[in-house]
Amino acid sequence: MKPNLQNIWKTQRSYIETILYPEFGFPKNVKQTSRKLTQIVWEKYQANDILWHPRIKLARIWGVIQKAISLGATKGYIFVTNQVTHQNPEGHEKDTIYMYDILVKWLELENIPFKIERKFIDSTIDANRLEPLLSDYEKHLIDIAIAEKLNLLFAELEPKNDLVMASIKGGTGTMVTALQIQAIDSNFKNLVFIDPELNLENILQGKPSECTLTLYWRHLRSQKYDTVRQLLLRWDFDGAILILDGWQKNLDLLPSGIVDETNIEASKIAIKSAMAALTLGLSFINLDRAETKNILKSNPAISVLTELEQNYEPWLNLYAQCRIYWELNQVANFLSRLTSFYEELLNYLIIALGGSKYFFGDFYDLKLQKSLFETELWDIFYPYASKDSKFKKYDFENKSYWLKDRWGKSRLVTALVEFHGKDSADWEYIKESLLMLEYWVNKRNKMIHLAKGISKTTMWEMLKLDRESENKEVKNAAIQACDPDEILQIMSVICSRTFELLGLDDKFCLGYDSTTPYYIYSDIIDWVLRHLETDKLR
Repeated sequence: MKPNLQNIWKTQRSYIETILYPEFGFPKNVKQTSRKLTQIVWEKYQANDILWHPRIKLARIWGVIQKAISLGATKGYIFVTNQVTHQNPEGHEKDTIYMYDILVKWLELENIPFKIERKFIDSTIDANRLEPLLSDYEKHLIDIAIAEKLNLLFAELEPKNDLVMASIKGGTGTMVTALQIQAIDSNFKNLVFIDPELNLENILQGKPSECTLTLYWRHLRSQKYDTVRQLLLRWDFDGAILILDGWQKNLDLLPSGIVDETNIEASKIAIKSAMAALTLGLSFINLDRAETKNILKSNPAISVLTELEQNYEPWLNLYAQCRIYWELNQVANFLSRLTSFYEELLNYLIIALGGSKYFFGDFYDLKLQKSLFETELWDIFYPYASKDSKFKKYDFENKSYWLKDRWGKSRLVTALVEFHGKDSADWEYIKESLLMLEYWVNKRNKMIHLAKGISKTTMWEMLKLDRESENKEVKNAAIQACDPDEILQIMSVICSRTFELLGLDDKFCLGYDSTTPYYIYSDIIDWVLRHLETDKLR
């Protein structure tokens, strides 16, 4: 800074008292408050703007407004203090109420296309207490968001190019901290901080301050990724995709020149891969095998997850979903998946024991063809299957038999186990366990037809009522059934005994408590969270 300007800066108080105090009618050597000084300036400005307008130079705040205008802003909000209280009837010595009035008039006389509106900070709040200030700023920012239609509630659903700029100069240090924290936490999609640079020479010459721009996009990214993590802890793949999709669209709207484009592009790529993995998870939830293959084929970035599809078993998927829905208290979905688990387990056993070759065409058409059976196997199977009168009377020589129900499939598994010399004890245990689930499968089917809801509480009530029923058939079925909180444990043992029956290694996902991995879903979630964490550390 030039020597003459250095001298003015160092003696500015003397300059004010020598030049302005006589003009304002203040006695010398009596320090005036900034509130009082700005009040007098405001009164003089109102009375004679021709004289005073050229003398007023806004410097730092004018630099902020210029930068905001260059980024497309046409309106701003200023937090103003006017702390007139019983204890301080003349207001606080550093109140900014008159500075605001001066700014409004100055912008009008300069014909600047920028409107400002004030927001009063609660006069009862101590400007050095963080919590009350945070609360007050939060209320004001919500009001601003509503007035400007920033739509914070649906920020993820309707990303728009709403750039919010904030400058946090002025006020106490606590006020600065509170506004910065609250602005970041307010979920504005694109938030830029405008920071005026302190240049004393420019200030003394009345020039607007140069400003730097800071975009806290990494902090916002961390918030989004933490939300994704919370959603995935509740198995909400769809919600996690929605958050990531909204954040990716927000990244597309970031103003250029503020952030490192390379980092932004890398983050977009990471988000795309995470969304692909989560979409893969959704396809598994929807039991859509064809879609899982399409997703993996069209997204090489998640090729590491291909093994999940290659080693996929529908019945293990359904078991994992039962665990998830039970944990989420979604009992209707739980019982639906339980029913499918029962069916798919029998299908799996038939295929694993070589039984698919006895069906005409595609196995899942379930058209049993007697001519494809070995004589020995048919001789074993027929007595079991003949317990069904329809089967016993069926014309096998001319038609395929539709093996559509659980009982028929179970009888075929029994014959295959005997035919192949497998340990019948494992299969008998599985059969008995499935019978303990039969009651709940039938209840689920009745609920579908009656469109009735169900909860864990109503499961217990229903079971208790049926166990006391006068209808012998209903009572026996209920007595044979397991209790609601035993279902997963029984399913877990069924899974283990199935692998034992087939002489296969036990899977790591067959437990039923929360510490046991949830089959493919734990793998997908772990991969996504690690992937996003790597992006955060980039």
